[in-house]
Amino acid sequence: MVSFDCMQLGFRKYRLYAIMTALLAYFFVFFVRTALTVVQTDLQTAFSLTASQFSTLTSLYFYTYAFMQVPAGVLVDFWGPRKTIAVGMLLAAAGSVLFAVAPSYHLLLLGRFIATVGVSPVYISTLKLNDRWFLPSEFIALTGLTTFMGNLGALASSAPLAVLVSHVGWRLSFGLVAAVTALVGIAAFLLVKDSPSAAGFEDFRSVKPLTWKETFEGLLSTLKKREIWFPTAIFFFAFTPLMTHQAAWGARMIQSMFGLGKISASYMVMLISVGFMVGALLAGPTSNKMGEFKFVKTYLTMYALLWVAVLTAQSWNPNWFYGWFFLMGFTATGYTPVWHWAKQIAGAEYSGIGMSIANGGGFLGAALGQILYGVTLDLLGWKNNPIVAFTTGNALLAVFAVLAVVSAFLYHKNRAPKSL
Repeated sequence: MVSFDCMQLGFRKYRLYAIMTALLAYFFVFFVRTALTVVQTDLQTAFSLTASQFSTLTSLYFYTYAFMQVPAGVLVDFWGPRKTIAVGMLLAAAGSVLFAVAPSYHLLLLGRFIATVGVSPVYISTLKLNDRWFLPSEFIALTGLTTFMGNLGALASSAPLAVLVSHVGWRLSFGLVAAVTALVGIAAFLLVKDSPSAAGFEDFRSVKPLTWKETFEGLLSTLKKREIWFPTAIFFFAFTPLMTHQAAWGARMIQSMFGLGKISASYMVMLISVGFMVGALLAGPTSNKMGEFKFVKTYLTMYALLWVAVLTAQSWNPNWFYGWFFLMGFTATGYTPVWHWAKQIAGAEYSGIGMSIANGGGFLGAALGQILYGVTLDLLGWKNNPIVAFTTGNALLAVFAVLAVVSAFLYHKNRAPKSL
């Protein structure tokens, strides 16, 4: 086996192939996650959907994603990132094809479900590759890079997707997405190596293959650790408001409250991704300088204050939302260290399981939040009374944002390492 040397061209080439392919796959994970917000009107027209039905369609992604996180963590630890990403992306492509051709609401749901099952292990697989191919000190910065790439996908699914849909329609647009997703799956199978040793180099740390018995023992032992539920709670409460607006209701809120067009509103919502991308790139150096806990506390406190401020939105100039969406995305990066904390709690052998538990919490929250938001809008007659309906829904999301800050303080009190 070749000894490790970061300057070796061969090592750097294999590492670049692995991480870039995984990042490209995660681009489409986010694209699929947030794409429905700009085709909401098209889907409601084509299938005569109520707000609750549309929220069910969007939240199905998050319920499925949350449910799949523990199986995904087990699969990644046992099977490895390469096969997991490859098979997942091909399955996602199949789901997107079904979504694109669906003649009924129920088949639309089925296509969304299949696509979500496919993309659900990609993020944990990418973090696992980060853990295997890079030094521990680089992990949070790489997590930020990963979320940057994901939000680039979210950016592409906002105004650019709206323009594409306006030219070729929503069905062909999703068909094109399916084709590219399949190509990424094939590239993952051909290019990704699970670890340096799989490419003939020395690993950073000793890594032994796990049996199914050892994997499930690791799952049970991690679930029994009280500490794992603190980063899970932080992500649960912080992710819910972000995804409710980015993936479902942000553009429609602007359209309903201020009478703006779909493309103009989509450009505003796109700034969530821009803000998150900027924040994600700065997350590593900023958290290293401030300390991880101070970083989380400061950013999530600002995030909560933004959600409280939006309760006065009825008196705003609509252009203020450009800044609000950007800052909301930027400060939401305060939850970035939760996967690092979950990985530490679970231990190196079961890092995929630990990260998947925390990850699942966020997506469960996003699913619940979107359902509650949609039901709130329907109960308050959002089409006839948008100001009251959306303000009430946003008040619910503000409570989630505040609880994210509370969870961060509880984590620090009960578990955070002294170095934080």
